[in-house]
Amino acid sequence: MGVRGSRWVIGGLAVVLAALLVAIGLVATSRGSVDDDLSTAQREVAEAAQAQAVAFLTVDHRDMDAVIDAVLEGATGEFAEQYESQRERLTRGAVRTEASSTGEVVALGVGDLDDDSATVLVAANSTVTNTSTGSDGEVRYYRLRLDMVREGERWLTSNVQFVR
Repeated sequence: MGVRGSRWVIGGLAVVLAALLVAIGLVATSRGSVDDDLSTAQREVAEAAQAQAVAFLTVDHRDMDAVIDAVLEGATGEFAEQYESQRERLTRGAVRTEASSTGEVVALGVGDLDDDSATVLVAANSTVTNTSTGSDGEVRYYRLRLDMVREGERWLTSNVQFVR
């Protein structure tokens, strides 16, 4: 399948994901605002997941420690341990390829939610630049599932999965 064909497939998947997010409760838009009609719990988990998704998709080869620390600030459990264990590999890769990435949440939906856990689906785009993209960069499209858990007064990410 050519580039043009794969863009149609990605576009079609984005439409399906958007419909799914509407069905389970759309809570954020590309402007980053959270819907005022949501419950306090939905709003809190949505804001935490949005911040975590942006942190996860951010790369800055000039200061990877700050980038990784931002992800770890919103992470917990096995996800935090696994991400921390990849610190050197992530840093080496970013520096070697002079990678930078800025993520943007396009849509976000809270699925299952109870007092201590939630599942959040995120549609996000990221503009990536590195040694192979040139200075203009490339837009990449991501669909993520974040498993969130409440620890004290904070919602933290316990798992991130890329979804299709």
